[in-house]
Amino acid sequence: MSSTSKQKPPEGVLEPAAKLFGTLAERSRLAILRELMDGPLPVGEIAEATGLSQPNVSKQLAILHDAKLVTRERQGNTVRYTLADPCVQQLCALVCAKLARDAEDLKDRLRG
Repeated sequence: MSSTSKQKPPEGVLEPAAKLFGTLAERSRLAILRELMDGPLPVGEIAEATGLSQPNVSKQLAILHDAKLVTRERQGNTVRYTLADPCVQQLCALVCAKLARDAEDLKDRLRG
């Protein structure tokens, strides 16, 4: 068996994976996840950091929470959100690295 076939996801994972990528395919949700990479934050601070309205942040956080991408913890009157799994950060790093490689490839092609 080749090493590529070992990394192939099982058929039963494709539908949930597509749903997860669909959840991530929204700019405001990515902006929220980016802010949470620095640590737990309440809705108001996320809204301020992203420039999104507080109701929009709350709506997007509910979607991210349902997808198990963020967790929430009540501290008195405040609810703080945090990334649910370090793999979210790793996935973002992989995507950003791919985009950087694509940009370099494009620059190289334009040069010559």
